[in-house]
Amino acid sequence: MAISEDGLALENESVGPHGRPTLGAAFEVFRGHWESGERDRELALHLMFLAWYLNVEPPHLTGLDEARVPIDSLAAVFNAAHDWLLPTGTDTDDVEALYVAGLAARLFPWALGEALLWAAKSEVYRTRYRQLAPSGISPAVFEGRGAYGDYFAGQARVAGGY
Repeated sequence: MAISEDGLALENESVGPHGRPTLGAAFEVFRGHWESGERDRELALHLMFLAWYLNVEPPHLTGLDEARVPIDSLAAVFNAAHDWLLPTGTDTDDVEALYVAGLAARLFPWALGEALLWAAKSEVYRTRYRQLAPSGISPAVFEGRGAYGDYFAGQARVAGGY
């Protein structure tokens, strides 16, 4: 199952210096697919990113409509997608999922729920991710994947980063 082209198009509209605040609308599209029962790795990755990012960036930049998506609902969406994608945490070889969930938790653990729990998970995920990819994750993994890809490609370029 491929990720929604409508949601990905909205993500792409937000990228770059002339990007528009469309991430809130992209989140609503992806959340709608999730709530209708769709389960897909790419959908889970984008939902985790958007739920986290919308929680840490101001609505005037993201386009989050808090009347339609209450800010206090975002951590629950992140956690649902996370629990589906990484149900046992480190018992996975999915470098990308470990990197994405771990970095989000390292940067803003409070945005995901219990801050101390997420800070601890970040360290565990980083250890496992670095076992699997000692040199780090390639930014190329994220190319052509909307705002999700743009954000994490940028992070993956940080020398000695997460």
